[in-house]
Amino acid sequence: MSYKERLVSIAKLCGADYEEDCDLSALCSYRTGGRADCRISPATEEQLKTVVEELKAAELPYFYLGCGSNVLASDEGYRGAVICTDKLKGLSVSGKIITAYAGEKVADLVKFALMCSLGGAEFLNGIPASVGGVVAMNAGCYGKSVADICSYAVSASGVYAAKDCGFAYRESRFKKTNDGVIKAAFHLENAEYDQSEAKAEYYRNLRKNKQPKGRSCGSTFKNDGYYAGKVIESCNLKGVRIGSARISEKHVNFILADPKAKSADIYSLINLIKKTVKDKTGIELEEEIEFLGSFSDENKF
Repeated sequence: MSYKERLVSIAKLCGADYEEDCDLSALCSYRTGGRADCRISPATEEQLKTVVEELKAAELPYFYLGCGSNVLASDEGYRGAVICTDKLKGLSVSGKIITAYAGEKVADLVKFALMCSLGGAEFLNGIPASVGGVVAMNAGCYGKSVADICSYAVSASGVYAAKDCGFAYRESRFKKTNDGVIKAAFHLENAEYDQSEAKAEYYRNLRKNKQPKGRSCGSTFKNDGYYAGKVIESCNLKGVRIGSARISEKHVNFILADPKAKSADIYSLINLIKKTVKDKTGIELEEEIEFLGSFSDENKF
């Protein structure tokens, strides 16, 4: 049995939807990247756990993918299975606790909370991501993060109380160990609908007004002890272009991709920024985006 046939057989065994030679550019916000050997899309908690168990037993590589809004996929594709969480759906409420499956969009989580007269998740509004993604990367802004409202999370390996999720700035145990989030519970507070809606709209507008339009993965680098945008701008990198990718002039921590861009263009620009900032300021920028597949050292400076 060939490598790809083994991946397909696992998907079939688990009853999950799958696609051979899937186009990664259709799954990531940059709209770049090659093809993955197989996309597997579990629709239930049991399917996902079984898929992961079988892939581990067969020693086959896999990568969790939500909305792809924080991922740069290699032009060479990915030799393994991409586990997409988009079919893991469901929102429920019990008292002040909302439970959301990984495939739910953050915007829908915020809307659901508003309808339940619960507040506290408004700061997430406008993030173009899935629940699984924001939990795994402990997403946040303006002094707030998922860690502040997460009660517990369920992954392929078990159930973890918030204190055991390993939350740190843009980090969690799920991201570090490649342990996909299946669902998460959020503890919120009673709130008036109109007030919460106004807060949610406020955060959405903040992002809309500050962020440039176009294909991007949001903030390229972490603001960990410094503002990456200010550091990059101080190095006169605003508007710098490599191929069909360029540093945004509106927000220099964003890299924008033209329709004909390649992932190699974006990767080269990321490394140019890192080298320039390191040489001029001594600061070592750390990427916030994740890389799917292999990238050539030829694209480093």
